[in-house]
Amino acid sequence: MLPTLRDLCRSLGDDLRPAGPGEVPAVEVTAVHVSDLADPTPFLDGGELLLTTGLGWQPSLLWLGGYVRRLAGRGVAALALGIGPVHAAVPPGLPAAAAAAGLPLLVVPAPTPFLAVSRCYWSMIAESGQRELAQTLSAHRSLVAASLGEEPVPAVLRRLAVAIGGWTAHLAPDGRLRSAWPAGRRGTARELQAAVRRLNAVGAPTSLSLPLGPDDVVVQPIGDSRLLGYLAIGHPRPLPRPAQQLAMTAVALLTLESIHAGRLRLAARTSEAMILGLLCAGEVAAARQAAGFLGLNLPDRVRVALIGGTQAGQAQAGGRPGGGQLQPGSGEPAATGDPDEVLLRLDALPAAGHLILAGRDPGEVAACAVLVRDAPGTADWLARLITPGAGASVVLAGPVDLDQVAGSARRARAALADAAPGELADLGGHASRAPLDTPRLRAWAQARLAPLAGEEHLAETVVAVLRRRSEQDAARDLGVHRHTVRHRVTRAQSLLGASLDDPDVRADLWLALRLAGRC
Repeated sequence: MLPTLRDLCRSLGDDLRPAGPGEVPAVEVTAVHVSDLADPTPFLDGGELLLTTGLGWQPSLLWLGGYVRRLAGRGVAALALGIGPVHAAVPPGLPAAAAAAGLPLLVVPAPTPFLAVSRCYWSMIAESGQRELAQTLSAHRSLVAASLGEEPVPAVLRRLAVAIGGWTAHLAPDGRLRSAWPAGRRGTARELQAAVRRLNAVGAPTSLSLPLGPDDVVVQPIGDSRLLGYLAIGHPRPLPRPAQQLAMTAVALLTLESIHAGRLRLAARTSEAMILGLLCAGEVAAARQAAGFLGLNLPDRVRVALIGGTQAGQAQAGGRPGGGQLQPGSGEPAATGDPDEVLLRLDALPAAGHLILAGRDPGEVAACAVLVRDAPGTADWLARLITPGAGASVVLAGPVDLDQVAGSARRARAALADAAPGELADLGGHASRAPLDTPRLRAWAQARLAPLAGEEHLAETVVAVLRRRSEQDAARDLGVHRHTVRHRVTRAQSLLGASLDDPDVRADLWLALRLAGRC
């Protein structure tokens, strides 16, 4: 923060005052420069307070007028004449010439040395720097304190937005909006999804700066060796440098929080694996009692899913356990045969209401065993774990009662041995394979959904309507009024140039959305 001309005059009092009536303007002063040259402009950058004794001045109003116009054209903040050594008073006509040029004119009365003005200026610069440093440290401490609360992510977003005087957003690895502060900027933050997807297509996660309306926006990846999401900050142009520094601190805190939450979740999986082991051993009463200690209510009707991997799948993940691959169109790592990676991927899947228990396979045949609800859409939900042709395979057993879980798990393990990499085998009556993923199909899907690019709420509504086949049910899933759904459907149909009542259109869109990882 630079001192203003008005602040400098107030601080110096009678040692620096305006040459005539009127208030000193509050323009920022970038430096204090002393020069008696007839034309000092080649040595000025603009914004300076120029101190001079007027030694090189010519006694001509025409010359003085040209002199002040050159200074004003260079962007000089103000001209200050030292009274005494050369001029006993301000030359007649100089105030009018300076006013005509829009250049503030000040005087430094005798015997005040120019050094007093310079010292005062740099003292104010030092005090301003100390204040800025104190404010920055306070903001950093505030972010750390927010990250230690019960809801660290929204608390960090809120504190960061207040500190930078802008808005913040937390995005999933594929760019989907998770949360934003203030809530009124959610629509703006959703516009970043397409940019994040393009960023993921480059390869290794990196930061991104872009203009968005009147704002400058910076998007930073969250995570260490594994992409866990993105932090976005927006501020009216231009984005101040301290805002970017605070964003880096927030990214570090959110990364630590995500890693810590993941580790806690993996630790909780140990208890869940114990319950799965009891069910697979036929000890239903003991499993119910153990689930009660965890606050879980086991339903009477469930399905068992086994998730296995291949060495090839792990090799494609970069040869490191837990590395994962990028699932086409999602920006998130696809599950491989590493159990911890599979469990983390399960937690990252949206609509996790299908999941009851998950843990390492007690039978030690698959990487993980999962107990899911007997509900529509469960197979599609599990299919999002896999990538065609590589990585994990999933076998989903048919619906059974709790006392039949042991036999169901045995049948699933036998079927897993015949499952191809990237296949989801549904033993409940049909088999399915994840949609083929080829460059040609991806290009087709991208072109088909191009009219909805940047209209995230419309795409979400189309998915909900196609899945539920009812605007009322879709509205319930989305948490909005049915009239809102109807308006969005009308808007989407207009952009797509097709009606969702047409079964061919519905099938066409559903396939494109699946290929894009949207459903």
